Amino acid sequence: MIVYVESNFVLEIAREQEQAASAKKIHELAEDGKIELAFPGFALSEPFSTVIRNRNERNELYNSLVTTLKQLQRSEPHKQIMVDLEPVLVVLDEAIKRDLDSLYSTIERMLSIGRLLETDVSSFRQAVIYQKELGLSELDSIIYSTIITDLGRRPYDEVKRFLSRDKQAFATNRGIKSKLRSHRCSYIGNFTQGLDFIEHAL
Repeated sequence: MIVYVESNFVLEIAREQEQAASAKKIHELAEDGKIELAFPGFALSEPFSTVIRNRNERNELYNSLVTTLKQLQRSEPHKQIMVDLEPVLVVLDEAIKRDLDSLYSTIERMLSIGRLLETDVSSFRQAVIYQKELGLSELDSIIYSTIITDLGRRPYDEVKRFLSRDKQAFATNRGIKSKLRSHRCSYIGNFTQGLDFIEHAL
């Protein structure tokens, strides 16, 4: 069985989001050789931009808090506020560092056990078509096209699933689902449901 994932699978694990336990279990099944995990290389860039954007937002909040607290500290009645909020500054600082470290380790682990799908010129050109035909974003169209290209190279009778929590992009479009089904692949928009299917199919 081959399981296709994209950027939100990486973020789910790296940021310990609500379906992280299921995503990690899927990852472990791939490590044990029970399933094949495949992902577009293009999808690895989005988690970095997301984490870096969040880091910048937290840095701005951190710096703003520090400035405000320093001003409050000058006033005797407000000195206790500085003491009370210092733990918040520590948590923010640690969160900024932890997210990026976790992302690096998650991607390294995925690259060591999964199969990275390259975007060639043919799938890139097809992505432009999918973008117009299916209303996909630039990034989603490249991810989708790369997966469809790989599906076309796999044995038809192989069980295949595409897992992504990006339901807005992939769940409601009949054209996308129809194209996936033509390669005997189904879309599942939830990692917990995806894990349940995989475990029952093994």
